[in-house]
Amino acid sequence: MHHDVKRMGHVLREARKAKGMTQAALAKETHTALRTIIAIENEKRFPTYEVFYRIIRVLDLSADQIFWPERTVLTPEQEQLIHTFLQYSEWEKAVVVKTVRTLLQALREKDTT
Repeated sequence: MHHDVKRMGHVLREARKAKGMTQAALAKETHTALRTIIAIENEKRFPTYEVFYRIIRVLDLSADQIFWPERTVLTPEQEQLIHTFLQYSEWEKAVVVKTVRTLLQALREKDTT
């Protein structure tokens, strides 16, 4: 059980930081006491279901990242990037994909010169 608390606190802290949020901002956004956020991140306690739900929604996290870490292959930053990408229109997605492919090709060409 201790490992589960440690894992949860670590994942939530890293996801919050990746999103550029302070503990106070996360507390405000989730309508949770700051001391509760601190206790969760410092591995002192589990959040209630309601608090956990609000936190992972605000941080754009999947509960799988916490409960099944062996299945997790994406970092919170990658999850957030995918989530953001999926909110774009089809045209915007096409532009992003073409731009990234062009940039990667240019980087590969630069590496070979």
